[in-house]
Amino acid sequence: MADDVKSKIADLEKELYSKDFKALQVEESLKPKEARATPSWDIASDERLFLDARKRQHRTMKKFVFISIMFFIFAAGVAGFVWYRGTNIISSENIIIDISAPITINGGEPFETRFTVTNNNKVPIESAKLFIEYPSGFYSALDNSELPRAAVELGAIGAGQSVVKSIGALLYGEENTNKEPMVTLEYRTTGSNAILKKTESFLLRIASSPVSLVLRVPKEASSGQEIDIIADIVSNSRDPISNLLVSVVYPTGFSFINSDTSSLYGNDTWGISVLEPQEKRTIKIHGVIEGQENEEKTSRLSVGTPSTKDERFIGVTYNSVIESIVITRPVLGIEVSANGSYLPDTVVPLNRGVSVDAYWKNNNKTKISDVVIEVKLKGTAIDRYTVYASGGGFYQSVDDTIIWNKIGDKRFETLDPGESGSVSFSFSPVALGLDAERLIKNPQIIFEVRARAERVSETSAQEQVATFVKHSVKFETDLRLIARGYFFTGPFENIGPLPPQPNIETTYTISMTARNSSNSVSNTTVRTSLPLYVKWMNKVYPDGEGITYNANTHEVVWNAGRIISGGSRDASFQVSLLPSISQINSAPFLTGDFTLTGTDDYTKTEVSDKISAITTALSSDGEFMPNYSNVVQ
Repeated sequence: MADDVKSKIADLEKELYSKDFKALQVEESLKPKEARATPSWDIASDERLFLDARKRQHRTMKKFVFISIMFFIFAAGVAGFVWYRGTNIISSENIIIDISAPITINGGEPFETRFTVTNNNKVPIESAKLFIEYPSGFYSALDNSELPRAAVELGAIGAGQSVVKSIGALLYGEENTNKEPMVTLEYRTTGSNAILKKTESFLLRIASSPVSLVLRVPKEASSGQEIDIIADIVSNSRDPISNLLVSVVYPTGFSFINSDTSSLYGNDTWGISVLEPQEKRTIKIHGVIEGQENEEKTSRLSVGTPSTKDERFIGVTYNSVIESIVITRPVLGIEVSANGSYLPDTVVPLNRGVSVDAYWKNNNKTKISDVVIEVKLKGTAIDRYTVYASGGGFYQSVDDTIIWNKIGDKRFETLDPGESGSVSFSFSPVALGLDAERLIKNPQIIFEVRARAERVSETSAQEQVATFVKHSVKFETDLRLIARGYFFTGPFENIGPLPPQPNIETTYTISMTARNSSNSVSNTTVRTSLPLYVKWMNKVYPDGEGITYNANTHEVVWNAGRIISGGSRDASFQVSLLPSISQINSAPFLTGDFTLTGTDDYTKTEVSDKISAITTALSSDGEFMPNYSNVVQ
């Protein structure tokens, strides 16, 4: 221990044990409360207050117990009343509709459905009626009539009683499909006009159809490829089935070519008068499928009986199947352009020739051989003498077919993967204008390009691949305008000096004719203008022909409207010429140039014609003399 600490302890001990030591005085800051004694009369008062409080609490508890007992008695009375009166309340939960029907049904075979309605209420129900709503395909077992709805009278059903009713039916439909009829019970209670309902349903499954179907289509096909759709119809019935319709819904992009069985309606519905038990019928349909690469196309085959509303359509379907085909990239690709257009429909101006290029390419990973490209030309507008095929192609005029093969082009013996090239041909239409010897309405030339080749399949078998492309060429109509000036002839009486003189008015008639050839034309309009020195006389023939004049622009407009194929329209108007001395020895213009426009209804393109202005040299007027043309003094 340090010396200074020891010294301080020693001093403290000395002071503590010294004779003169005085304890330190500490002043209290808080004084204790003075205790007060409670007088005896205060204690008695508190006891009385305590006893009064206990009495009041006791009275409150007695009241609470009394109220609780009375509430319990009231609740018990209400419960008893409700229990006693509840025996007269009718609940739909206490009405049971039990339906007994086969789980699976053979299509076309009769079956029975039994309906048991039980009233588990304590009181009866009245005017009970059972309604069964059937989906399509149900028929009565009694008379084979269509059975969309059945109603069964049940009458009154006593408390705890049951009523049983049975209905016989036939069901037709697609195999492995479900039908769910709805059952509704309607009834009334005693003394009430309100109709109450309860609804149930039951499920039926069609296990088999009286007619089975098989639809055979290729799993894959390239766009433009010819395919076969084969339909097999087989009877599963023990009895002959009569008056059947077989209907095919073709995939989008399918073009029907032919079938080995004559159709009944159109190209998609066939009739079978009688199908004997276990008999099989086959319908083979041939056509062309088109679509985008990897596009899935579906075909649907249905068989049934004709509709009572329209015998061309199936009313009751016995069976139906669906098959799909996927559009794949063609092994031998073909792309066609006509006059540089790759669109499937090309519009060509009147009397212009057509040049076609067919580009081919081997899209297969292996070689293909024996390539043949055929072009079939169709249409009455083609001039066979103008058909020309290049690159070794041969035109067979007997059937209007152009053929390229390995005989004319050695490249077509074998094509390597990715190898490409083209063939071309050209042709012209026959005369289609107004001067043609015969009128061809809506002239069109269609050419179908078919390419085929041989390849080795994945199973090492030789198989043929094919591609089909269809293109058409439409020709515009020949729409022409003829405009003439008259003085002596026409629908109006003209006045004034001939030849015309300065500062003296002479009137003239302007006649217009719009002629059309092969295709109807809409929105036909003729426009011209009047010089400053020519006045509009506001005379039009025939009335209401649609000729208008704009005084601000001096424009004359004839709205000729629609002109049918081979048709024409005529209209005339009158003008007045006031020559100036500056026009002496000249034949003044009576109009400006004429412009004719219209919309070809067939090609959907605008067609037009333009002719020169009319002067006072009226060569079309039979009585007009040559010296009547120029202005004279």
